[in-house]
Amino acid sequence: MNRRYFLAGSAASATVVRGAAPARRKVMICLIDGFGPEYIAKSEMPNLHRAMKEGTYKIGRGAMPSLTNVNSASLATGSFPETHGITANTFFDPEQGKIVEMADAKYLKHPTLFASAHKKGWKSAFVGAKEKIRSLIGVSAHSSISAEKQGIRMYEAETTYWVFEQGRQALRNPDVDLLYLTTSDYIMHTYGPETAESQEHLKNLDHHLGRILDDQPKLEMYLCADHGMNAKSRAVDPERLLTKHGINARAVPAIADKHKIHHKDLGGSIYIDLEKPDQIKTAMAIFQAEPGIEEVLLRADACKRFRLMPERTGDLFLLGDKITALGALDQERRPVAVRTHGSLHEAAVPLLVYGRKWKAKLETSIDLTAGRAWEETA
Repeated sequence: MNRRYFLAGSAASATVVRGAAPARRKVMICLIDGFGPEYIAKSEMPNLHRAMKEGTYKIGRGAMPSLTNVNSASLATGSFPETHGITANTFFDPEQGKIVEMADAKYLKHPTLFASAHKKGWKSAFVGAKEKIRSLIGVSAHSSISAEKQGIRMYEAETTYWVFEQGRQALRNPDVDLLYLTTSDYIMHTYGPETAESQEHLKNLDHHLGRILDDQPKLEMYLCADHGMNAKSRAVDPERLLTKHGINARAVPAIADKHKIHHKDLGGSIYIDLEKPDQIKTAMAIFQAEPGIEEVLLRADACKRFRLMPERTGDLFLLGDKITALGALDQERRPVAVRTHGSLHEAAVPLLVYGRKWKAKLETSIDLTAGRAWEETA
């Protein structure tokens, strides 16, 4: 580990002051990217399992679509996309007339938990892997850092360990009360939970988590994932399907971002805007007849069911089945080999509250931070 990357001199650096006042309450919000429950079941993670046994643990669900930006914003604001506005990794921005990535705080329409904590006089730190998440939710922390911004390679297991070690150093600073820590899902995109590579990654992750728990015996930890992961063996291009039938449309892959090596812009959900709204029924029939497209929802129905912000969705919202990815292809459909997410089949996530008694409901990842229950002392 190259320690030149530690946050020396910032609000998240490690400082031990002899004779300082007693340590204040320490809280860590921890989002492990792509960490579906099946990874826990198939990995050796003794520190996490101890925390699960001693704390409150459930398998719940995240926000839909099951994507990083959506669920990072939901956890950071304690609200659903209908409130915070992040309905995908990307959306069609009518003001710019193009598809843009929602990776900037200007797209967030609800304050983050950092704002609430700051009103209480808490000092906060954000440590993450992806710069897009730091720029979306982390910039309102007193200090924030991402592995990507530091020039650290995003596509290797060591990125996760770097994040945890940076988080450990942040928590050792007596001035830091709240840490938001989030990782990368590159390993989950690359390896299934049964593989040796995945199990080695999570064994090492657990080791770094254990170091944090050993350092901070009174730590309150709120841990979840943003989504799970599934192997997809086929893909469908909804825009090409419509073109074949003489219908002009714009497809907006919900998963699309600059980390294309992760998923190739193929995911389990996609928004569709039609050039001619009177063709919606015909388009729906085409999609409903296509194997692999599990659900076809009108904008109003999708927004009501998944609590989405209408102006950042599409005329139609499509969901793939467990083995089907949706996105742009060189033909209407073809076999693929990609591990990805975005559908209902990747919405199950682990929910863990450790270090305090939890009396609020715990059904979704949003429950961990909604209603400011996490701010109150046990």
